[in-house]
Amino acid sequence: MPDEPTNLLHYLPEAETLVLRAPSALVAFGGWVDAGSGGTGGVRHLISNMKTRKLAEIDAEEFYSFTDTRPLVSIVGAGERAIHWPRGEFHGATLEDHTSDLMLFVAPEPNLKWRTFASVMLDGMQHFGVQSMMCIGSIFGAVSHRGVVRMTGWANNDQLTEALAQQNVQFTNYEGPTGFVTVLLSEAEKRGLPSVAVYGFAPNYIQGVPNPRVSHALLKTFSAISGVPLDLHELDRAGRALSRQVDRLLHDQPQLREQVDRMLSMMSEAEPSPGDDPQDPTEGPAQNVDLPSPQAVVNELEEFLRQLRRDENGDDA
Repeated sequence: MPDEPTNLLHYLPEAETLVLRAPSALVAFGGWVDAGSGGTGGVRHLISNMKTRKLAEIDAEEFYSFTDTRPLVSIVGAGERAIHWPRGEFHGATLEDHTSDLMLFVAPEPNLKWRTFASVMLDGMQHFGVQSMMCIGSIFGAVSHRGVVRMTGWANNDQLTEALAQQNVQFTNYEGPTGFVTVLLSEAEKRGLPSVAVYGFAPNYIQGVPNPRVSHALLKTFSAISGVPLDLHELDRAGRALSRQVDRLLHDQPQLREQVDRMLSMMSEAEPSPGDDPQDPTEGPAQNVDLPSPQAVVNELEEFLRQLRRDENGDDA
């Protein structure tokens, strides 16, 4: 059994004044399964663009190895530095034009005490009256930056399993090492909380930059399944802009375009099908002889985007 969670969830003053109506929860974790920040980018987009309030935090000390998930430091004034610790955050949003509200949770994937972290999370969900939960993430695969975003996932009850099928989210039948979300959904099932996990596939040749196109697809799926209305126009525009930037790169460099085309065609057979679980995104896609290096494509893209930003800044000057 997990350790008894004691004083690990800190409710903020806003938690006493904001009353959420039967909220749906949207959850994302950084780290192992967050290619292009597809999951965390989507949740953080909503936190920034909706009228949300931070309601609670999970104490980081018990759940993170700070040599693996390092805190960040920033300059806040002359000679002043601030430390930003990894933590789980609950944010609430009231939806005036809807009958229920929204709970948003984002955190790095915990390194330690997964069952305890899940228990603390679910205590928070229960405290705020959450009625259902969706976890979103993203994984690198042999997919095009222009194609429909493929998704895979699973649910802990029959109704949500059917809802996934209606959204063309393929069931994952993977067996083997897993991530924290699997533990979270298992613990949620024990508490009777209907929950689902959905992962979107991001192009393996676009790494090192956020992919709002995947975030948009994941949030659209969440909205369709939960019934929560979301304004996703800004994410849609950002995703289209990224696609245009990649198009421009490939147009200007025919040899690179040929490499990408070959990589997609040759890796499609080796890449997991939508019904398989994603590989560890830190390992990169499987390689065959004569395949171009995805990292080489990534380096080309990053240099192109840097040059594009320099050109745009120069035009504005």
